[in-house]
Amino acid sequence: MRKKIWMRANDIELRKKVIILFLVCVLLPLISTNGFIIWSMKQGMDKEQKQRIENIADRLEFELRSNLSAQLSIADYLNRNGKLKNFLQKDYTDPAAYYEAYVQLMEDQVIQYYYTAQSAYNIIICTDNDTIVNGTYFIRNQVIGHSSWYRAFQSSGRNIFLYSYYEDGKESGGYISKGRRIVLIQNLNYCGEGNAIMLELDYQTMLESMAMICDTADGYLCIGDKILFSTRDKDSKEKEFQNLDMCQEKGCSLERTIELYGQDITIRLTEEKVAAFEMIMEQKRYILLLYLVNLLLPSLYVYILYRSLYDRVALTQEYLNLMKEGSYQVIPGEKGADEIGAMIHSYNLMVMRIKELIEVVFKNKERAQSLEIAKKQAELKALQSQLNPHFIFNALESIRMHSILKQETETARILESFAILMRKNIQWNRDFVTIQEECDNVKRYLEIQKYRFGERLEFFLHVQEECKERLIPKFIIITFVENACIHGIEKSIKGGSVTVIVSEDETYLYFEVLDQGSGMEPNELEYLRRLVQEADIGYLQEAEKSIGIVNTIIRMRQYYGDQVQAEINSTVQEGTEICIQIPKERQEHNFGKVREPE
Repeated sequence: MRKKIWMRANDIELRKKVIILFLVCVLLPLISTNGFIIWSMKQGMDKEQKQRIENIADRLEFELRSNLSAQLSIADYLNRNGKLKNFLQKDYTDPAAYYEAYVQLMEDQVIQYYYTAQSAYNIIICTDNDTIVNGTYFIRNQVIGHSSWYRAFQSSGRNIFLYSYYEDGKESGGYISKGRRIVLIQNLNYCGEGNAIMLELDYQTMLESMAMICDTADGYLCIGDKILFSTRDKDSKEKEFQNLDMCQEKGCSLERTIELYGQDITIRLTEEKVAAFEMIMEQKRYILLLYLVNLLLPSLYVYILYRSLYDRVALTQEYLNLMKEGSYQVIPGEKGADEIGAMIHSYNLMVMRIKELIEVVFKNKERAQSLEIAKKQAELKALQSQLNPHFIFNALESIRMHSILKQETETARILESFAILMRKNIQWNRDFVTIQEECDNVKRYLEIQKYRFGERLEFFLHVQEECKERLIPKFIIITFVENACIHGIEKSIKGGSVTVIVSEDETYLYFEVLDQGSGMEPNELEYLRRLVQEADIGYLQEAEKSIGIVNTIIRMRQYYGDQVQAEINSTVQEGTEICIQIPKERQEHNFGKVREPE
């Protein structure tokens, strides 16, 4: 399925691909993203407005409860005040005695303190004591018994009662001024049934506080359908209470009902919805500019991208058409460093290479016959080079047979070992041999050297049984044995011995070649150690000595890399010890892949 989609996309023209790219990757994301941002802004503004309305309702409820709690604390205090109790329960013989007690009560500031602290707007104490003269704070029940607030309190049967009413100036016997009243009434228990304390809330202060809390929202405090407070009617203290119908103009954003001292008070808040789109339209110039910037910059980039692709692709197509007609021309001009530029560069290289090849074909056509002849001559020389060692082996075999006929068995045996060594050396059809095969060659070589040195040479071979069948590079032991015979035994007057030890552990193979020959001077030992450590191909082209050792070290490093370790120790007139360590498993390194053993 995916492959079909790619193939169909390959059939669309480059110009149409760029248009689709612009629509899908620029225009559509721009519209959808900005639309989503506007929608998210509106949702956020609505949520913020709803939360703000909730906070206003919480503050209004807290303010109302706080005011009522303050009034209730005053009523509780007056209920417990001993001086006030004595004042109300005392029978006065005449008004003069009452006024004397009243003046004393005022001097004690039992009631006036709350006016000073602005905690209560008005306090009226209703009593059935007939000896009390009606006045500012104290009124007999007979005078206010017909008032709506007093009758509502008596019928409620509650100890504390919240009530709202409109005072016309006559209802309470003229002792309460005209206007809207919100009062908290509590029984005055110690003066008998029907006695009460009425505390009036400051209507105007509460209205101003409510307006400040509501800010831009329209707020209403209602009991049933009666509006107690309204932020839309700030000069309503002297007017009759109005109905709730007027607050339905904008719809109700929030409505919360709380029960306070026998009354269900409803908090209603209304506010016009935040006109998010109108706010956006007010900023339409800036939004349009933002749209243009977000649209023009990607459009300009897409156009530049299109021209960059199309012009060079069209030019390449033109020169490819010329190539079909047999005209090989290089594409001129700036090619660029992108993939198309690399393609044009590769095309130009191909054209130049084709031109060169065409010229080479024509120029070398005349040399083809001479090259074929040279090839045949090389093959002939290779055949001739194979005849020389064959002739030598036949000659050695004839001498060996002649020695056998003359009963010179030792000479025949040495010639046989020499012939086998030469055959192994010349026939390099395998890079690797077993340790057993390598040690057999070492033994043949030492037998030849024994034939030469006689009693001056003794040799010993010790090979661990477990490692006899391990594969190792050819001639890596015999080279060090040869070095021991030539530089150790031959230079020693009394001769010596050569010992070869082959062993292994879990990871490595160890080859030790020890001779009790002439040894080396310290400077020669240091030179050989450095030579082994820094061995490379360049040395073989210039060196005159130790070529065999360097050659062997280089070959081993071709197969085993830096895991090849060579340790050389020598003492003058005592001998030399060489220990070689290589891994059991062969690896491939920088010198390329070696031939697998057959």
